[in-house]
Amino acid sequence: MSTKMMVMAGICAAALIAGAGLAMSGGQQAEKTALIAEENVVEEIAPVEAAAPEIVEPVKVAAAPKPKPDCRVVATSQTGFDPATTPYPVREDAGNKQVLKGAAVGAAVGAIGGEVITDRAGIGAAVGAGAGALGGHVIKKSKQNAADQRFEADLAAYEQAKASYDAALQTCLAS
Repeated sequence: MSTKMMVMAGICAAALIAGAGLAMSGGQQAEKTALIAEENVVEEIAPVEAAAPEIVEPVKVAAAPKPKPDCRVVATSQTGFDPATTPYPVREDAGNKQVLKGAAVGAAVGAIGGEVITDRAGIGAAVGAGAGALGGHVIKKSKQNAADQRFEADLAAYEQAKASYDAALQTCLAS
């Protein structure tokens, strides 16, 4: 038995002994009061209704309220979505170096082609750079369209998951 338990047992025992002592002395005092009252007796007849025992109805004890769960945890477990840790989708800028790459490759190819065909590498490089930049721009647009479609799909999925989370949160808070 631990020290705390022994101390508590001792306190309880002392309280019981003290209570028994008070009850005994109170009982003796009640006998003395009854003897004194008998000497000064005035007979009084109590009505029958007063002599009937009192009926005491049982007291209904309200159950302790259940602790309310953390609704954020409940909503997260129901939906698998946590707005605190799930990042908002970000629009990506795809192909931002594609135009420069296209221009560089076009210039190189144009310079070689211009030198071989007309002995004018500078003009071939300029034409090739322009064509390469235009081709790079087309590739950039294509990559950006694909990135935008991914972003829109990610955004729609995020908003749907957030709406489910919000509905579960409101249901928990309402209960």
